[in-house]
Amino acid sequence: MSGREVRFLVLGPWEIHQGDRPVLVPAGQMRVLLASLLVSVGRSVAADTLAERLWPEHMPVHSRATVHTYVARLRRLLGQGVIETTPGGYRLAVPPDRIDLWQFRELMADPGTLRSALALWRGQPFTGVESSWLDREVVPRLREEWFAATERRIDLDLETGNPGALVPELRDLTRQYPTRESLWLRLIDALHRSGRRAEALEAYRRVRTILIDELGIEPGEALQRTHQRVLLDGAATALVTATRQLPHDVAHFSGRAELAHLDALRPVLDGENRRLTHVVAIDGAPGIGKTTLAVHWAHKMASAYPDVQLYLNLRGHGPGEPVSASSAVETLLRGLGVRNDVIPPNVEERAALLRGTLAGRRVLLLLDNARDEDQVRSLLPGGDSLVIVTSRNRLGGLSIRDGAHRVTLGPLQPREALSLLAAAFGPDRVAAERDAATRLVELCDGLPLALAIVAERAQGVGGLTEVVQALVDERVRFDVFGDVSADLTGGGDPHADLWAALSWSYRALGDAAAAMFRKLGLHPAGDIGLDAAAALAGVPVRLARQALAQLVAAHLVREPRPQRYELHDLIHWYATEQAARHDTPAERRAAVGRVMDWYLHTAVHADVHLLPHRRRDFVAPYEPEVTPPRFADAGAAMAWFEREYDTLRAVVSWAATNGWGGHAWRIVTAFSTFFDRRIAWRDAIELHEVAVRAAKAAGELAGEGYVRNALGSMHYLKGDPDAAIKNVRRALDCFRDAGHGRGETMALGNLGLMYADRGDHLAARRYAELALERCEVIGYDRGRALNLDNLGVALSAGGEHDRAIACHHRAEEINREVGDANSEAMNQHHLGKAYTALRRHRDALRAFRRAASTYRRQDNRRLEALVFADAGRTLHRAGHAALARGVWAAALATLKEFNDPHVLRVQEEIAATGL
Repeated sequence: MSGREVRFLVLGPWEIHQGDRPVLVPAGQMRVLLASLLVSVGRSVAADTLAERLWPEHMPVHSRATVHTYVARLRRLLGQGVIETTPGGYRLAVPPDRIDLWQFRELMADPGTLRSALALWRGQPFTGVESSWLDREVVPRLREEWFAATERRIDLDLETGNPGALVPELRDLTRQYPTRESLWLRLIDALHRSGRRAEALEAYRRVRTILIDELGIEPGEALQRTHQRVLLDGAATALVTATRQLPHDVAHFSGRAELAHLDALRPVLDGENRRLTHVVAIDGAPGIGKTTLAVHWAHKMASAYPDVQLYLNLRGHGPGEPVSASSAVETLLRGLGVRNDVIPPNVEERAALLRGTLAGRRVLLLLDNARDEDQVRSLLPGGDSLVIVTSRNRLGGLSIRDGAHRVTLGPLQPREALSLLAAAFGPDRVAAERDAATRLVELCDGLPLALAIVAERAQGVGGLTEVVQALVDERVRFDVFGDVSADLTGGGDPHADLWAALSWSYRALGDAAAAMFRKLGLHPAGDIGLDAAAALAGVPVRLARQALAQLVAAHLVREPRPQRYELHDLIHWYATEQAARHDTPAERRAAVGRVMDWYLHTAVHADVHLLPHRRRDFVAPYEPEVTPPRFADAGAAMAWFEREYDTLRAVVSWAATNGWGGHAWRIVTAFSTFFDRRIAWRDAIELHEVAVRAAKAAGELAGEGYVRNALGSMHYLKGDPDAAIKNVRRALDCFRDAGHGRGETMALGNLGLMYADRGDHLAARRYAELALERCEVIGYDRGRALNLDNLGVALSAGGEHDRAIACHHRAEEINREVGDANSEAMNQHHLGKAYTALRRHRDALRAFRRAASTYRRQDNRRLEALVFADAGRTLHRAGHAALARGVWAAALATLKEFNDPHVLRVQEEIAATGL
């Protein structure tokens, strides 16, 4: 028998054939020997290597001679020339194409023969050959080659065929290999591509459950990215109906010559240029009608951009600071359904995420009231989009660098203004009193905002002549008394006609609506919700809704979204002036106090759902003047924080510098749990720095202590123990100077944790023991558990791991008694580290799993990721490199979303292990 006549089949049950005749090789060592030569066909295998594979545990004394005997027997079975003797070993002299294993490897190199390669597999490789060497070193590698070929073939089918047809096969494969993430990734992709989004999301939930239950790990980075893409694509698909953020169009839009100019741009926006981002910048004086024109034209263009329609007021001019570019991108992303914890802190990265989220979709973006080009540029999406920008400034840079089409608005021409009046009063009425209508246009100076306000107010007046007389009288009164111009401009106000129109319209309001209007002028943020407006005005929600409806009808207030209200900046100034004129300082301060109080206590009530066992001593002595809303559960509370986050930031910044520092630092402290779970450290630290200044301005040492302590905790969690200790030591000084014993105990316990992290175990133990002693004296059980945990960490830092574990177990008992799941999650995390130090890896992983599961239930993905980072180290030390890689990948995926500094450390550890 020659090597060219024999055929070896090892990709399944062991078979050897000479033509149609099977060749029977006895089971046992002879098959192992032949298998060793088969996997190295054409190459010499040393006799010592063969002996090690034949007898991995108990090698006989004369192993070389025994190997030679087995070779001789194989030669008699296979024929001379099949096995050749080489210096020190033996070689199988058979063409590789006579062995299915090598034929498979040859065929899988060509995408066109992948199916033929996979057809060679008949089951588990080397079935019928009992060998620990094969099971350990050969079969797993071959299985990976099969997976690689199978997944490559599936990928090709996904790109060229019907993805839905692959779903049954992929379901079978994931049932056979439930922990292989790459198969689940392809199943989710196939389901998603075939329009079965709900099934794709369910498949992700299924694999996540399997990985957690069986391996104690989260899905890897690739699976998490695929899941996020399905979520985002699903959200964007839903945006075809759900994301329609354009404000409502005016019922009777007066024709402007500029509208025809905008319509003439349509050919430029279509055709070959369709894939580009087109920018249209509309500039002009305040009150000139920029927003009205932009909204009207946006509605006309909406059908050409059906996927996503976004609106954002950049507040470039008006009360408060303009919206920063970073905050603007964040707001747009959240409007698209992107979670806060996915949004990176850096403006460039946020802009990239926005472009990626909108990629492949036809987008219309209306950016109202921009201050300058820099505020706009980061918000520009990718191709196939239309961006409409309004501004008081000529945004020349957008034209030069971004190819923007510019339209400058002036006052309405007489014909256009009369057309607007005709739409409001009726053409017959305007025709009958032509002179009065013309005079009315002159009195409003062609300002659309003034004309709209006057037209709405004049509906109940007899004739246009009477309207003219009333407005003349109002202008005379304005000229005599100077309602707002002196305060706003120092005299010579260019908007006197608008102020006169506003004054006339304002005096026609009912008492409740007028009072609400004045109070809105006192609100520090750009927009306000219905409940907050009710608190501001000091009226029930029902009456607040009625008053706001009157203001919307009078064109004094806009309602861009249901139950969210905002004022044009000029009208806001007027409202502020009216509040100064008609309300006493005590009344104005009471109104601001009510809304500040509402924001504070609503935040406190929401935080209770997120962290039930937290002590909230910081709220005292502030008691709620207005009953804050209640929340059904943690999800509703989190939704409120996300909805109000932009407003809360603006309120805190204003309050910190306008005499409301006590409310400012307390509001920040009230939503620190939200910061921990949703907001990047940089943004959270930045707002806490504002809160520190607010507490100092308010002269509240305890307040500064609370905020400094929170700052220290953030620096500790982000891996900066020096900054953490600096802030908490300052907090400790503040609490001591203020005589705040509970705060002092809290700071002492945190210092124990932070000194341990820095490696000073003696100081760590001293602080933790002192804090524990204080809690035991006052009978504060939750504090006892927290500081037993801190003491355990300190003891571990000093190498006393057994004592540390005892502390963690005592803390565990107390946490269970008081029902504090969050504190127990931290305790289990630290317990896992102590077990790891003692090489009790199974116990460590059990503790890590408990901690991660609790954080997952709380939707605290950042701390869950930090647990997984430590679990990956434990797995690697225990010799489970592949599992460690998967756990670290899951941790990295989440930490990267938060731009967390631990990313670098985990990456360095992975690189050091060579995984």
